[in-house]
Amino acid sequence: MESKTAGRIRSDRKYFFAQDTDRRIFAYTEAEWGAGGAQPFGNYTARSIASMSLLVAVLTVPALLGPVLLIISVAGLHLGAMLFSLVFTVLCTGGWLLTIRSLQGELRARRLRRERGLPRPSVVVTDDQAREWFTAHPGSVAVTRDNFPESTYPFPGEPT
Repeated sequence: MESKTAGRIRSDRKYFFAQDTDRRIFAYTEAEWGAGGAQPFGNYTARSIASMSLLVAVLTVPALLGPVLLIISVAGLHLGAMLFSLVFTVLCTGGWLLTIRSLQGELRARRLRRERGLPRPSVVVTDDQAREWFTAHPGSVAVTRDNFPESTYPFPGEPT
């Protein structure tokens, strides 16, 4: 069967699905998913508050030193040092800002999950697995093509 959702972008999804250690499946919005919400197929366990906080702390020193080195190299008129300092500043400051943004997104997602009583997503499941779960346990997510866009078998009323 040809996929009707082949051109669909992952961030257009209404829900992402993950299972907990008790093998229950939960539906998360992109905001509730947290770090990497647009890419729920990554290594989610590597993205924790502690690891992101540590990365911010480690990148703070080079992010602050980069502009200082740039000013010193410009004052000394050293072309090689200027180029190195410029690249160093851009990379370290950019990484620092990106990590801070990811940390803020994860903190926001943690708050949203807590409000709905959802556990942290750990094991990603396919749309077919989630569809089977929510068909057997109705209530929280309607079993429609919009909620399970990558399901491989047809819904009622769709051609086979």
